Amino acid sequence: MKKQILIIISTFLFFSCTKENMAETYLNSAIDIMEKNSIKTENIDWKNLRNTANKKLKGKRTAEEVYPIIESTLKELGDNHSFFLPKQTDSISAESEVTIPQIEAKIFNKQIAYLKIPAFNNGGNLANRFASKIQSKIKAMDKPGIKGWIVDLSENYGGNMWPMYLGLAPLIGEGISGYFFDWEQNSAEWSFKNKAVYNKEVNKLEIENSYELNKKPTKIAILTSEMTASSGEAIVIAFKGLSSTKSFGHKTTGLSTGNVVYELSDGARLILTTTIMADRTKNLYGGQITPDVLTNNPKGKAIEWLMEK
Repeated sequence: MKKQILIIISTFLFFSCTKENMAETYLNSAIDIMEKNSIKTENIDWKNLRNTANKKLKGKRTAEEVYPIIESTLKELGDNHSFFLPKQTDSISAESEVTIPQIEAKIFNKQIAYLKIPAFNNGGNLANRFASKIQSKIKAMDKPGIKGWIVDLSENYGGNMWPMYLGLAPLIGEGISGYFFDWEQNSAEWSFKNKAVYNKEVNKLEIENSYELNKKPTKIAILTSEMTASSGEAIVIAFKGLSSTKSFGHKTTGLSTGNVVYELSDGARLILTTTIMADRTKNLYGGQITPDVLTNNPKGKAIEWLMEK
């Protein structure tokens, strides 16, 4: 199962049908969602795609039997980010501290604050706790002698971007940090203001006592690798355009696109790529993000840059 899930909205679709046409209705409802919302919709021969999918329905009578057809159809879209999650039957475990990943934080040479932000894919109270945990690490290292910051996203394969974004907001700063563009070139900005992060005007997450740095960072180094994906790439983009920022490492995975979760009638979920990410200057990505400095020693090179007078 792919781990990179950038959750933006959830749409519930309900329909009633007889046993004879349930499989066909279920499949075509899923394809309808793809055709209307996929970032690749203009490049797809939908009539041919739908006919090919429907030919596989012979003998299928249940939604579960249609799952493999939906999965193969999603692959035909060619966005490399969409995927399908079957109906969940396992109970959800209780929220606990063990579900919050560790955030590595240390100070190098008494002057460089280092944060390693892992992937995170939970919402609700856990998302608030994760964002607060990042900010508490920033607060603990925000000392007068700090000359620069390192944000390590080299092992961040994605998940829920909003707690990552809110957690790092003290470093990123207020205002618009990036955009989502759909296939019709409609845009929705993501921003930080009033102690909360927003997708356009929708408050995605907030912390009552969001931390503010004692002084604006003069230099911030971002570390990336081939593992940096999806929401991890969104955070890389959020730092783009800041005069104080420089990135080091390797090209990212290439999933700098936004996914929407559509819930089907039986509880299965269609995770569909509907947008391309852009930075604060509206420069579009959609693929790999190349760091400013390509290097096999990103941390070392970042420290060298941060220590320069």
